[in-house]
Amino acid sequence: MDTKALRHTLGGFATGVCVITAPDMDHVDGHIVGMTANSFSSVSLAPALVQWCLDLKAHRYAIYAQAPKFGINILSGGQETLSRRFARENAHIIPEEGLISPLHPLRLNNVAAFLACDLYESRMLGDHLVIVGEITQFETDPAQGGLTFFRGKYGQIGASA
Repeated sequence: MDTKALRHTLGGFATGVCVITAPDMDHVDGHIVGMTANSFSSVSLAPALVQWCLDLKAHRYAIYAQAPKFGINILSGGQETLSRRFARENAHIIPEEGLISPLHPLRLNNVAAFLACDLYESRMLGDHLVIVGEITQFETDPAQGGLTFFRGKYGQIGASA
């Protein structure tokens, strides 16, 4: 199978964009890591479960694969810069940056929605680790539109950010 053509075909499915946050256990001074993902989806309402997929070759694989808790930050329409930043390697968030909300240690500011999750289950499927989280807290900002990704390009949907 031509994996490049398959990737292009799958890129024809418009998605929202999230930054998954987790504590970096190698740093004791409050460092959080962020990783851009569009492989996020809901699984169940009872129990409240969501999932996302982590490439086995991801630079921060060990951090996310071992994280007992993580945050899913659904980016608002004006947060393309954050998405691009967290798509790069070593996307540490240090407290002095002021990106993290005082409401939760894994929540980014100005996101369209946030889900705090405890690890529920993870399983290797193909070349990804599927991570399922149980939602422990959530919030949404109905005034925010969403950031989208389609065929390699960013867009916006809903209310203007």
